[in-house]
Amino acid sequence: MNLDLTPQETKQLLDALTVFEWVSNAPHEESDPSVDGFLQSLLGKLSKTMENSPIVSENGMYTIAEEYFQEVFESYIEPYNDDVFWTELTTELAQRDLELSMSEKELEALSPETYETKVAKEAEKYDSEFEKNGVDRLFLKK
Repeated sequence: MNLDLTPQETKQLLDALTVFEWVSNAPHEESDPSVDGFLQSLLGKLSKTMENSPIVSENGMYTIAEEYFQEVFESYIEPYNDDVFWTELTTELAQRDLELSMSEKELEALSPETYETKVAKEAEKYDSEFEKNGVDRLFLKK
């Protein structure tokens, strides 16, 4: 298969590969060899097609220049991580509060849709609080 990409499409593909590599490897101590092999193959091909390529070759291994990675990180990864953090935090707190306010029997009687609706309603108070104050007023009781 031969892809005929415009310079903009090539840049977007490189951005997507950068995000994919981060998502695949960042949570693990060791990178996934199949991901690494896939990326090496594509980065090698892309490096030959891009003018002023941010792909660096050292000892036969391809990497993305740190400055380029930082741009992608700030544009895509950081906002995504931020969104996931706040969504997970509000959801976990809402589930906890709902489960503390109902008996086990009442919880078991809820349909999955009703449970999710109640969690979403419970999460609204945290969303509002975190939008106004972030975590400034969030403390653990000792």
